[in-house]
Amino acid sequence: MPSFFLDEQQIEFSQGESVLRAALRHGRDIPHYCYHAGFSVVATCRMCLVEITDMGNGRPMPKLQASCSTPAAEGMKVLSLSDKVRTAQNQVNEYLLVNHPLDCSICDQAGECTLQDVAYSYGSGLSEMNYEKRVYGWRDVGTYIMLERNRCIHCSRCERFSREVEGTSDFGMFLRSHELTFDTFEDHRIMHKFQGNLVDICPVGAITEREFRFKKRVWKLKKTESVCPSCSTGCNITIDHHRNHVERLKPRENQAVNRWWMCDEGRLGYRKLNARESRHLEPQARVKGKLEPAGWEAVYEAMANKIEEISAEGDAVLGIADTHATNEEMYLLKKLLADCFGGARAYFPFRPGTEPQTDRFLYTLITTDKSPNTQGAQAIGLLGDTDDTRLNSALAKGPKLVILLGMPCAGDKQVREAVSRAELIVLIATEKSAWDDVADIILPGLIYAEKAGTFTNKHRRVQRIQPAIAAPEHCREQCRIFVELREAMGQPLPLANARAVFEEMGGSDGPFGGLTWAEVGTLGVPLNGEKTAPAGA
Repeated sequence: MPSFFLDEQQIEFSQGESVLRAALRHGRDIPHYCYHAGFSVVATCRMCLVEITDMGNGRPMPKLQASCSTPAAEGMKVLSLSDKVRTAQNQVNEYLLVNHPLDCSICDQAGECTLQDVAYSYGSGLSEMNYEKRVYGWRDVGTYIMLERNRCIHCSRCERFSREVEGTSDFGMFLRSHELTFDTFEDHRIMHKFQGNLVDICPVGAITEREFRFKKRVWKLKKTESVCPSCSTGCNITIDHHRNHVERLKPRENQAVNRWWMCDEGRLGYRKLNARESRHLEPQARVKGKLEPAGWEAVYEAMANKIEEISAEGDAVLGIADTHATNEEMYLLKKLLADCFGGARAYFPFRPGTEPQTDRFLYTLITTDKSPNTQGAQAIGLLGDTDDTRLNSALAKGPKLVILLGMPCAGDKQVREAVSRAELIVLIATEKSAWDDVADIILPGLIYAEKAGTFTNKHRRVQRIQPAIAAPEHCREQCRIFVELREAMGQPLPLANARAVFEEMGGSDGPFGGLTWAEVGTLGVPLNGEKTAPAGA
């Protein structure tokens, strides 16, 4: 590959790549505000100025150049740390602070503000300006966001996102020069489902989230990489949490899945992670028609005795899984039924999602399949069809034992009535649902933010989730529950955790064959070597 020199460090670049983009890709920091890899280049902030001492032909550029709009050239020599560059950066930063209010102490962006970071590293610390700052005031511009125009530094990222990525052009530039401002057209509020991305791309505190305003200082937050479970897209996210409480969900860059973006519906999923009142918090067993709390060992013993009593095998046993379960959990359910109940089968409600027919990549992030692992259920071999024909046929045979994983078909009265005729109904779930009315035993599992595992998204890409917060005291990981169930039935399986289960899946000949936990990493891999195009390709 061709290369140039940045402060005497050799930097490789692709044809047509800018100096700034190549530098950032190699971990070199050149301060910038207006540049974003997802938008067109406008070079308005002038913060990324560099000195080019050799254009690759032995001749220097006469003036400092904006590195975001300067194409890299073979043999080019660039300085980003020279006195000339430093002076320019100090001046640009001073101009940007002329009208910016000194309200960091009450600003939600404090702690992750690009202006703060750059001012600390590249600012002069002095100002020769001595007049009142320009004042605009805040604006109620959206259902999810707020606009504080006094803090705006005119980087135009919000306008370019609305025009180039989202496509509605509902955010615009008004007036000129000193009075330039950004706002919605004709005072209309933004109504689309991607408003949170405006907050992510704003380098200062001009655009903030309604849900997060004045709730928590960001430097207190711990970040855990995970995957959004709100639909089958599987957007990569970080779970931002403090003291075992999830404060927000933010998108994480993955060019093969969601690029830099995420919908507001997924962001609001943080609420459910904190809702303890809707969860099962301890094992329960039905005694004389009423569910009563019970200890784990007592429940397992009672289950084993009841299973031995009813002597159910084959078609007399079935499992039904919700596709919010991880690959590992569905694999263990299938294996439990096959090994312990004479080849009994597991089913799932197959709800293939659809995407809007649009050339806007952003809108393809939302699908009608509101579960993260439909493709995983198919790959593992669970049985399902769009009208639940297979499941209804299996229920018509009158099973004696039914094991439910999650909340599958919880809103289907016909399925619930058919299941209720079984002699033993075991529910492994996190949330309360209509299944509580028919279950004989309830085993409380963990939500996705409390456990490790993998999901397979709509493009058959396997991605990892990781525990961010601690689980309630009496809840257990679903993989552990399946292993303990087998032990209670005299069929031990030496798999300690989700990673061990995935490694066993990777050693098989199926779609997961050949995959390893380490290979999945933080960005995921296609199933069994399948090729998936980068998002939006």
